[in-house]
Order: sequence, then structure tokens, then C-alpha cells
Amino acid sequence: MIRLLAALTLSIGLALPASAAPSLWRQLAVDDVDRLHQSVVDFHPGMRDRDTPDFAERVKTAYRTAKVRAESAANYADWLAATRGFMLSFRDGHTIFRPNLSPVRVRWPGFLIDGRASGWVVRRPAGFADTGAGPVEGARIVACDGIPIADLLKKRLDGIEADWSKEPERIRQAYRLFLDTRNDGPPPISACSFEQQGAVKEQKLAWNVVAWSALSSGFAPYLRRIAHPIAVRTLASGGQWVSLGSFGNETKLEALAKSLEGDPAILRSAPFVVFDLRGNNGGNSTWGERFASLLWGEAAVAARTAEIDSRPGARAGKYFRATPAVAKAARATADEFKAMGPDFASVAGYWYETADRIAAAPDGDRKLVHDPCCDRTPPTTKITLVPGAYARPVYVLIDAGCFSSCVVAANRLVEQGAIAVGETSGQNEEYGEVASPPPLPSGLAEYLLPISIIRQPRERLRVEPKLRWTGTMDADDEIENWIAQVSLNKISQLSK
Repeated sequence: MIRLLAALTLSIGLALPASAAPSLWRQLAVDDVDRLHQSVVDFHPGMRDRDTPDFAERVKTAYRTAKVRAESAANYADWLAATRGFMLSFRDGHTIFRPNLSPVRVRWPGFLIDGRASGWVVRRPAGFADTGAGPVEGARIVACDGIPIADLLKKRLDGIEADWSKEPERIRQAYRLFLDTRNDGPPPISACSFEQQGAVKEQKLAWNVVAWSALSSGFAPYLRRIAHPIAVRTLASGGQWVSLGSFGNETKLEALAKSLEGDPAILRSAPFVVFDLRGNNGGNSTWGERFASLLWGEAAVAARTAEIDSRPGARAGKYFRATPAVAKAARATADEFKAMGPDFASVAGYWYETADRIAAAPDGDRKLVHDPCCDRTPPTTKITLVPGAYARPVYVLIDAGCFSSCVVAANRLVEQGAIAVGETSGQNEEYGEVASPPPLPSGLAEYLLPISIIRQPRERLRVEPKLRWTGTMDADDEIENWIAQVSLNKISQLSK
């Protein structure tokens, strides 16, 4: 805590000897990078995965790079480049780093950019109107300072602010290019060219300082982190809209499922059904199959699951790292779910069982521990698919914020017959089941690491929409009307 307060003192610019600040930031960065590295060595399943024999060497390389950055750290931005850069080097969405500090002020040119199907377009946060001095809202950005925008984004953000190797992150994180926490010196970008109605025009950028709190409150649409409820409602068109904004709230999910079980006609009498998974960043992936059963029926869903399991060459299975630290972390996770109440009892029970299995591993940390939860069960008899209880159009609405278990659920709904609409989903990762390692010495960030490997077909790591929405992903009324019209057209075609 003393060191955190010291860092906070530096961050707000109180008077200290000129040599003190760089020295302290260097020590904070070095110690934190050392802790992050040791935690990866102790927790990460990649260290024992025979499918990734180069993982340990990749850890060493990332550590060397981070140490070089840490040794020269002279301010908070340098500390962040060393620590977050180390975590980003694994290119894994379950390797999570969350700084506890944010700047008081930031420079920006009066606009940000948002990822769309057509590239990146100008979008201003709520509360910041187009003054007419900058690019027009919705204009497509083409290049900045003579560099194509895709190249510039990768150069400035990859491995520093984001993992640029994944399309959903290129959608979600591009806005960061036009945020500058270093409020002195020349602006990072001088001019950009924008395309509007077929014409390309270059504009000089005017950078100004703005309060971070005012600006950051509007980041959710860019990150696809707008909160969506867990609820069902009837649209004006008669369609049923099933909003599943999270798979982490067992209480609300169970209540919704029971209400639909009690009256199956709510969904099955509708002209079309939409499962809205926008912004769902994961949780319990079994909810995808549960809601599929509520619509199509248990027999149809079970038969399709059996068919999926019978496909030759499919990868499956879950494996945990078997160190005492991981067993302790798994038990702590179980305790957290138990404290949430009876609705989370089954989840807590799974984690207690997992912790016991890890602790009792006969080979210790020499081998990964097999978890039978996710094994394929190839059928012993011929599979006969069962007609579903619902035969009208079904859509699963996804965005780049649909992450981890949300992608599993979206894939399962698509397998059952749903049509994916929206934009490219977020990433499901081979590594999963995060845990909290020992905290950083500085206390300047929280971080999580994966402790399991989930074998699965690579094509299921994300979902591509069959029908792509080209507008903003938070334009609820427009998206609802679009899907209703698409459904009406589909029903009309089927009736001919």
C-alpha cells in the first residue's frame, strides 16, 4: 500500500526530486513484471501443454521484452507498457489485465473511431456533439499522416493497448488511437483523410485536453460493453426478443428459463425469435443449450448434440494445470460462488470438485489434469435427428463483445438452426477458467490468468454473422426493425 500511495503521488504530479520519479517507476515496473512472469509460470496451463511445446520459450521472450521496458520506465505510461505489454503478448482474451488508475486528463482531436463492417468510422461519445470543425459523424477514416489506417492502428496499438491479431479486438479497441495520455509535446497524429459519400478529404486535427471522466463514460459502445438485460419481450411485429446480456447471473437466468418452461407458447407461437447476445462476456456456457431446449425441445437438442459429438476428428476435453496454487485458486472460486446463494450451488459444486481433483492429481504438476465435463460422448448407435418444436426463423444477434462462453452458446444455437446476425463475435479461447494469482507488489492493477485448456474445433472460436449489420451495434430500434423485415421476407419466401 505504501508503494501504491507513492505511485499515486507521482501520478498527480506532486513535487519530488527529479531523479526520484523515474527511479520509483522503474522499480514498480520491474517488480510487477517479475510477479506477472512468475504467476504465468505457476498458473498457466500452456506451460504443461504438449500441443504447445514452444509456450515456455514464448514466456521467456515476452519476459525479456517486458524487463527491457521496465528497466527504462520513467512514468506511469512506461509502467503500463511493460506490464500490460507482457500480458498482451500471449494474445489470449482470458489473460486479463485491469489497471486501477486512470488519467485525470487526456488529449483527443474531438472524435474517436468505431469498428464497422466497412472499416473504421468517425463516432463521438455521448455528450460530445459534432461542432463542424472536425470530420463528419460516420465518415470512414482512410489514412493518417500518409499511413493507411489499418497499418497505423496495428503499429500504434498492437501489443501495447490491444491484441491486434483478432478481428473483434480490432473492432473494439480502435478508438484508443485518438486518446493521448501524454498531454505535452506534439500531438501523436497531425492530419487524417476521411471518405464521405465517395469523396476523400484530408483534415488537420486539432487536439484538445478533456477530462477523462467525461470522455470515458461514453466508451461502452466502442467496447461493446453496453449492459443488456436478462429478459424476454414481445416486439411490435409479434416476434419474441430473448435478451441474454450475461451468462454469469444464475438467479436471473434461472428465473427467465422457468418462466419460459411454464409457458412454452411464449416463444413457440411467435413468428420469429431473436436471442440477443450482444455484450455478453461469458459465464456458464451451458445456458446456450438450455435456452435452445426451451425453444426447439429437449429431444431435438439432445439429438443434435449427439450428432455434433459423432463428427470425426473433432477436438474436445478440458484440462487443468495441477499446481497447489491452481488448486487453491479453484477452491477460492468455489467459495465465491457458494457465497452468492443457492442459485449458484451447482456452479460452486463444480469448482469444489475441480479443486479436489487438481489437489489429488497423482502426477502433480508434471501433467495436466483431465476434467471429464467436456468430453465427447460418441454414440454407439445410429443417430436420428428429431424435428424441433419450432420451425420458424430464429436469429442469434452477436457483436464483438460476445466473448468466451457467449461464443460457445452462439455456436450451439447456430448448430440448432439459428441464423447469426450482427457483426463478428468476440473470441472464445483455447485457454479458459480464469483465476486470481497473487496481487502485484504495486497494487496498480488487478490481473487474471487462465488455468484450463478447453480443446475444441478452431472454427468454433468465434462466430461470423450470416447477415451482417452495417450500422452501430447499439442502435436497438433500427436493429429490431431490420431483423423483423429480414424475418418477414424469409417467411414470405418459405410460404411460396
